[in-house]
This record gives sequence, C-alpha cells and structure tokens, in this order.
Amino acid sequence: MKKFTVCLLIGAMAASMLAGCGGSNSGSSDSADTKESKEESSSETMTIMMNGSDSDSYMEGYRKIVDGFNESNEYGVKVEIQNVVNSDYKTKLTTMMASDSETDIIFTWELGYLGNFVNGNKIVSLQKYLDEDEDWKNSFNGGILDPLTYDGEVYAIPTQQSTAIMYYNKAIFDEYNLEVPTTYDEYVQVCDTLKENGVTPVALASTADDAWLVSQYIQQLSNGIKGEDLFNSIKDGTGKWNDEGMIEAGKLFQEEVNKGYFEDGFTGVSGDEAKLMFANGQTAMYFNGCWEISNLDKKENAAEAENFSCFIMPPVNEEYAGVAVGSVDTSYAVTKNCKNVDAAVALLKYMTNEDSTSLLLYDYGRIPSTNIEIDDSKLTPLCADFVNLLSTVNAQTPWFDRVDTDLGNEFNNATIGIANGDDVQDSFDSLQSYAESKSK
Repeated sequence: MKKFTVCLLIGAMAASMLAGCGGSNSGSSDSADTKESKEESSSETMTIMMNGSDSDSYMEGYRKIVDGFNESNEYGVKVEIQNVVNSDYKTKLTTMMASDSETDIIFTWELGYLGNFVNGNKIVSLQKYLDEDEDWKNSFNGGILDPLTYDGEVYAIPTQQSTAIMYYNKAIFDEYNLEVPTTYDEYVQVCDTLKENGVTPVALASTADDAWLVSQYIQQLSNGIKGEDLFNSIKDGTGKWNDEGMIEAGKLFQEEVNKGYFEDGFTGVSGDEAKLMFANGQTAMYFNGCWEISNLDKKENAAEAENFSCFIMPPVNEEYAGVAVGSVDTSYAVTKNCKNVDAAVALLKYMTNEDSTSLLLYDYGRIPSTNIEIDDSKLTPLCADFVNLLSTVNAQTPWFDRVDTDLGNEFNNATIGIANGDDVQDSFDSLQSYAESKSK
C-alpha cells in the first residue's frame, strides 16, 4: 500500500492566472437555510451533465457512483445523468448557459473555461462547503483545487487528474529490440526503425473533432523544447505564440508527418479509430491521455492489453524532461439553476470519497484527485505503470483550450492546418496576430 500524493504542480500558474477573475458572487445564498425533510424532497430530481458516452468504459463507474448516492442520500433526491459526447459538449453547454437552461450540475474544464461561467454569475461557489468540512477540503492532493479557484473561492470539484502519455506495445518493441526512448533523438530512432520494418509507429487522431489531440502533441513537443516557462509566458501574454520554441515544435511535428510516423490518412482518422488501430496491434504507439487506460484494458482488447505500457513523450532538450501536458480532470460545478445546493454538494462529496475514488481507480483506471492509499495489487498492469510513471513528472502544463477557450481553439485549428501541410511560421504568426487583436 502506498499513499497517492502526486501533486498537480500547476498551483502557482493557476493562482497567478486566476487572481483577477471575477466571482465575488459566491452563490452560497442559493442554498436553502434549512434542509428540506426527506419526505418533502423525496420526489425531487437533480440532473448532472457528464462529458462522455456509453462506449466510454469509465462512464459505467460514474453511473455506479450516482446509483449509490441515489440509494443512500439523506435528501431523498434522485440524480439523473445526461450524457453528452466530447465533440458536442462545449457547444451544448454554451447554448444551455446562454438560455439559462443548464442542468443542476455540470462537467467542466478548469481555468479560463470555467472562469467564463464564474464571471457570468452562472456557477455557485463551493468555498463555504469546503471550509465547513476540513476533512473533505484536506483530502485533495496539494494544488489540485488551484485551477478551479477564482478570487480565492473554489467553484468546481475535480474527481480525477489527467496526463498526456504515449502508449506503446511492449511486444512490438521487443520484436525489434527497441527501448523506451528517453530523449527526442531516441524517439526518432525508434520511429525510424519501426518504419524500416513496415510498422506504423504512432496512432494519432486529427479530425476536426480531435484537433485538440494534435495540439496536445505539439504542446508536448514545445514542453520538451523550452519547458513550462514557454507555456506560462504564452498564457500570461508576456510570450508569443510564434515564439521560436513553438515554431520548432510545429516543424518537428510536420517532419514526423512527412516521414510517415503516423497512420496512413491520419488527418481523417477519428479518436476511436486511432485507439482501435493501436488496440489491434496495427501501430506500435498511440498518443492520447491517461483517461484511455480503462478503454485499452477492456476485455475485448485482452489479446493485446497485457503488452500495453506507457511513457511520457521524451524532451528535445533533456533539461525539460518530465514536463508533461496535464491538469485536473472530470471536474463538476453546481449551477445557479440548482434548487438544492446542499444535496448537489453532498453528491460531489460522495463522488470524491474513498470508496468512489477507489472504484474509479481500480476498475476504470481513473487517477484520483484525492490522497488515498493505493493497493498496487488491485491495479491493472497498465494502470500500475502509469501510476509509477507519475513519479517522473515534475511539472504539468494544462491544455491551452482550457486556459483560454477562444485562443485555445484557434491553436487547435492551427495545428490541424500544420498537420495538413500549412506553413508553420505563417500559422503561428497568424495565431499571434489574432491574440494581439483580442487584447486591444
């Protein structure tokens, strides 16, 4: 058994970014001063909107947790889940927020994404509930609430944390005497060797709906070129999108595309298709996030699953090893539409208690946001490899579209253009010009 104490490592970045965000309206007044009796609220229904589909294995875990809460909560409420697939989620939530038709509880990303709703007075502050329950507040890993804090108040609760990783097939690596690369040069050598032997090195999705995966890949390359300082400078406006580090990252990625490191026609391959290629042994590696652990561990992948492991993309400059793309994940916020905030907070506590967290970790490979004792024997081999891998991560940079939704989406779109052959310098020059026009 060991204590899970992996800190998010972005607390200072988040605090500096969010210090000026609005949010003086805590929303705590929306909660009833006295709790309704169970009899009075027995027919009350509360809806939570989650990002995912029935094909995502981890959604089964969240359904079990909600079912457990429905059976045991003292408020007599019944929580209903509304599933929305990732590609549609942002559009649907924005539309609902604009029409004041949002659900009681929403899945949310952190930083600037949630900040928009905090500033729009759409979200309830959870600070008083955390202050009233020190055990709950202190159960979270150090710094993990910072990206969800605005003007000193927490507005959402993370149920896990995520990191971008490269999955690899150990059997394929062994067949060609390949070692896990620790530098970018070694990574290139691995890819070249695979290509020479007729093996597709990497599965990567890059359709319009999966643009964030391509931007994630380029962001990871930039982390290994100039470290988290480059990310922080772009985030706070002191740096530029067309910084030489971003240009180099874009060019390296485009070189990889031209060398054929990715599956044929990868610019038209969806996330599910890329995952299936790797799961079926058609590629040696697969770039995505740790949230795919449970999907790769599915029974239908059993023939290959025992060969799956993972590593952090190695740095171009060795001094920036261990700077990964990652952040809090699967966070939930209570909206101003919620008529029973106390019950909603009780659900968030239930979702982050040790039993729920353990269920998500051991059965679905979801990495906890709280300090829990981990029984290594209950982890799948792939999940155990990732937990051990976290000890090599010394800094994380959140996805740019979480920092600033608009600029982040522009970055995503620019990287798809680069994948399709657009000039790298021109792409980042245009992105920088757009950023400057927004700041005027």
